[in-house]
Amino acid sequence: MSNDGIEPDDLWAQTTAVPVTAPPSGTPTRQLVVIGASAFVVMLIVGLILTLSLGGKDSGTAIATTSTSSLTSVVSSTTVPASIVTTLVPTTTDETTTTSSTTTTVVGPITSQPITVAGSLGINHIAEAKTTRDDNNSWAIAFRFADGTYIAQHVTPNTGQQGDSTIYRVGATTTVVKSAPNPGTDWIRLHDVYTESGSTFVLYSLNTNFVSTDAKEELFALDLNTGLTTSFSVVGGMNSGVSRLSYGNNIIVGEKFEEANAGPFFLNLDGYTTNPNDLGLADSYDNCTVCPSKFTVDPSGQRLAWVEADLLVVLDRTSASRIAEIPLPKGLYTSINSLDIFGDLILINIYDSNSGAMGKPILMSFAGTSTTLDTAGIATFDQ
Repeated sequence: MSNDGIEPDDLWAQTTAVPVTAPPSGTPTRQLVVIGASAFVVMLIVGLILTLSLGGKDSGTAIATTSTSSLTSVVSSTTVPASIVTTLVPTTTDETTTTSSTTTTVVGPITSQPITVAGSLGINHIAEAKTTRDDNNSWAIAFRFADGTYIAQHVTPNTGQQGDSTIYRVGATTTVVKSAPNPGTDWIRLHDVYTESGSTFVLYSLNTNFVSTDAKEELFALDLNTGLTTSFSVVGGMNSGVSRLSYGNNIIVGEKFEEANAGPFFLNLDGYTTNPNDLGLADSYDNCTVCPSKFTVDPSGQRLAWVEADLLVVLDRTSASRIAEIPLPKGLYTSINSLDIFGDLILINIYDSNSGAMGKPILMSFAGTSTTLDTAGIATFDQ
């Protein structure tokens, strides 16, 4: 505690009372009376001053004022432009964030649903407020199964670039799940994993003859239990294609591209047709950077989510009504790679628009609170 430059000994010397010389013995009675009267007057004056200063309040009533302050946790990303990082929506929580070399305690709603983050440093799993690295190789995307193994891919395709030719299962050992027939001209894209009727499926697309005018991208589902493959639809060609797609109970959702046009991609597997116009969307948007994009669906198939410039929209498919509209930091939409939704939580995967490197994902709730994960890469919810 500061004493304005005064050492403790000096302070004590200044506040120590000056000794008073005792009166000589045999003090006359008149002097004692005068001293007693003077003391009585002083006591009256002190009492009057105390009464006036207290203002008549009851000194027996104690009023305790408690001040509380919540912790705001926003972890800066080295791969996100500073203008975005400094305007991230904060997470308000009464807990703390601690970090060690092996595990990381993360604040916010993250502990309610396990998350996998695949990036250049490996595959990281976040559960029970701890981050554990399960593989040290570079991965572009990964999905975790209940047995602790992952379906993963090293490279995902970008516009005009060839992607990976293999999908792997990563565990104690790494094995090949699916490969492109001709790695020199074909590539495979891992989209999602899902469970249906007791079987686990890998949703992927195969792009054949990538370098030719008759290029074709076809969407498949691989049954990991039987090894059988089902073709769903042709989803792209030389100048067209889709984003990473997500599966939600008989509907597959994403974004479609054709030259300068982009729009929602809905593929129903139950015979039903989802009309974008019924959801307040256009079939496609012509060279529009602030129009709806980054479409996704939750595993139940009931909730759709997308980005409209600086607004994150969540819609209920049954009622076609918006159940959440969450403001985003200004300009963040220009750096969003993809969305992942589970229950009332949304993962926002972002990238550095200058380098193209993936940044640290943002976990956001429908209430608008958010926290930035501690690991860069593409994040997905465990199923």
